Amino acid sequence: MQKMLLMTILAATLLIPLFSARGGTVKAAIRRSVIATTVFCVVYWLALMFVYPMLESQKAKTPAAEQH
Repeated sequence: MQKMLLMTILAATLLIPLFSARGGTVKAAIRRSVIATTVFCVVYWLALMFVYPMLESQKAKTPAAEQH
């Protein structure tokens, strides 16, 4: 799970500027990049607050996890 979290941060760090660079002007590209980064941070924070704990609790309930 930790590896997946790290990979999503890496992907966002690379993909947001890549897609934002297609803007017509520098100002538009920067604005698009700031908006995309803000949206990503909010969605990522919500996922860490709600999705990640649910995945951890389900992982603890599986029989394979109880044997180890």
